[in-house]
Amino acid sequence: MPVESWLNTEEVPDFAAHATAMIDAALTGSGLTRESYWAAVRKGYNTPYNDPPRQRAAPARPNAIAVPAGPAVEALPVPAGVIAARATEARAV
Repeated sequence: MPVESWLNTEEVPDFAAHATAMIDAALTGSGLTRESYWAAVRKGYNTPYNDPPRQRAAPARPNAIAVPAGPAVEALPVPAGVIAARATEARAV
């Protein structure tokens, strides 16, 4: 059954006047005009219920160098004499 059949044609002007009075009462003191109110209603009606998923931006890494992941390399042992010799060379300079 269509919604229009629920209303008697004689009651329509009374319902419209009552609805208009309710909207005017709600807008009183709010600073909104009738046009801005209906623009907001249209926007809300035409806006989807769920926001589209946001695209995540890639983190900023301007000087990053891609290094392939592999097994860690173990440091080689250095004889103590080599370290001592390098230290004396550094002091001499």
